Amino acid sequence: MIDDAFEMHAPRKGPATVLRPLERRLPPPGPGEVRVAIEAAGVAYADIMMRQGLYAGQSAPVTPGYDFVGRVEAIGPGVAGLEAGQRVAGVTVSGSYATRRNVDARWLAHAPEGVDAAKLVAAVLNGVTAWQMFHRIASPAPGEWVLVHGAAGGVGSLLLDLARLAGVKAVGSASANKADVIRSYGAEPADYRSEDVAARTRALSGGGVVAAFDHLGGKHFKKVSMASLRPGGRGVLYGAYDMTRDGKVNPLAIAGLLLNASFSSLSLFGKGQGVVTYNCQPWRDARPLAYRQDLADVLTLVGDGALSPLIGATFPLRDAAQAQRALETRSVAGKIVLLAG
Repeated sequence: MIDDAFEMHAPRKGPATVLRPLERRLPPPGPGEVRVAIEAAGVAYADIMMRQGLYAGQSAPVTPGYDFVGRVEAIGPGVAGLEAGQRVAGVTVSGSYATRRNVDARWLAHAPEGVDAAKLVAAVLNGVTAWQMFHRIASPAPGEWVLVHGAAGGVGSLLLDLARLAGVKAVGSASANKADVIRSYGAEPADYRSEDVAARTRALSGGGVVAAFDHLGGKHFKKVSMASLRPGGRGVLYGAYDMTRDGKVNPLAIAGLLLNASFSSLSLFGKGQGVVTYNCQPWRDARPLAYRQDLADVLTLVGDGALSPLIGATFPLRDAAQAQRALETRSVAGKIVLLAG
């Protein structure tokens, strides 16, 4: 059995250029673990935060890699329901910028055959995030409206696709040059650089949306997302993308997150509105059955062609630094993927 692994590792915090190749010998999979040969790994904003020392519980030295698609190579003691050769996918939080690794079997769902690995991995972290926020948290009904920020990104485009499948109307906020991408998902574009997104959203939706999905946080969440809601609506916060700009920590955004995180409970109560935060890792760990079912449902939709993740760019694993820079500079629309296989 091959037990060597190649990784792209961050030995210290810093810019993307700190990522270095690392070769190591893997131990046999332990109790409850399987060894997987990785085909593709996603590039996530959380990977960048880890590298910069901003992600709670994960910091350099670290091998990034929040999710992957691959094949089972070996099975550790106590693992049931998986066999060598099966295609699997999972959210790992870290460690998947690698050619192979040992993974807790509880994190894995079966992945369909005959589907491009990049397309599948674009729907692992991003897909289960979009699915759980849309269906388990927001639950909009057909004909209702939602607002999606970062609508041409990996999670945002999947939210638009889920809205389309559910008969839900959507406003997609992004830069003007991504308007055609947003229209291709059947959504109404809003240019955050030149428009009052909250006012346009209220006008399009006839008074406000039932859910606003926000990956920025801070002042933006209060002044745009919450201002776009109708009575009974829900603001869903799932990121803090403004914490870094062009690869550097943005102290003003961090201060904004800290100073603009409070809401009047009386005001929310009066409007029947809610504020919900979403983080995939706690859902995976605290509700593993829901996590695995939701991930399997998303991957099935991708395999059937009903859900179409937007791929922004693919890079070889060795070019992980370039891939992270592409995400930091927001130079592409859609998910950025590393090909390891």
